[in-house]
Amino acid sequence: MGSNNIAIMGRNAAGTALPINVSATGAMLVGGSGLRPSVAFTRPANTTAYASGDLVANSTTAGSVEAVQFTIATSAGGSGMIRAVRLQKSGTGITNASFRLHLYNTAPTVTNGDNGAWLSNNVANYLAPLDVTVDRAFSDGAAGRGVPIAGSEINFVLPAGVVVHGLLEARGAYTPVSGEVFTLMLEVLPN
Repeated sequence: MGSNNIAIMGRNAAGTALPINVSATGAMLVGGSGLRPSVAFTRPANTTAYASGDLVANSTTAGSVEAVQFTIATSAGGSGMIRAVRLQKSGTGITNASFRLHLYNTAPTVTNGDNGAWLSNNVANYLAPLDVTVDRAFSDGAAGRGVPIAGSEINFVLPAGVVVHGLLEARGAYTPVSGEVFTLMLEVLPN
């Protein structure tokens, strides 16, 4: 454990004590082996409904869209598996709140901005998608958990660095809250 980490204790489902290491970047190392990197972005200040297949992003201008970045490896050129994604949003509505997170080894460039059709380049560095349905409403937001659309995990080997990039796609006719904040967390087991 590096000098920027804080060690605390947690328990697994069987009640066994496990160290939970929290790094300076906020990634949790559960039992010393799992990462849960989290990123958030704020969508534009409008309530225009999405159609299935539309990009959910930080800007309506394609050139200003920033793919989210997850630190998923413990060293440059790392490898491992992505098991699931958790999505939390600041709006409490769950009607048609289905989304697909597309993951890439390197940053993609998109053709459209928020609420335009999802379309990017970077097929050579595309990892895989994960689908998540936000089906839990709370008084201060909503949440859901999703998995890869094929198989039980996404195996990865990064060409360099420790980051994967993601773009979020609406998979239903979802009506957002103006300036809604989306927070995405990956469940990662690095090698």
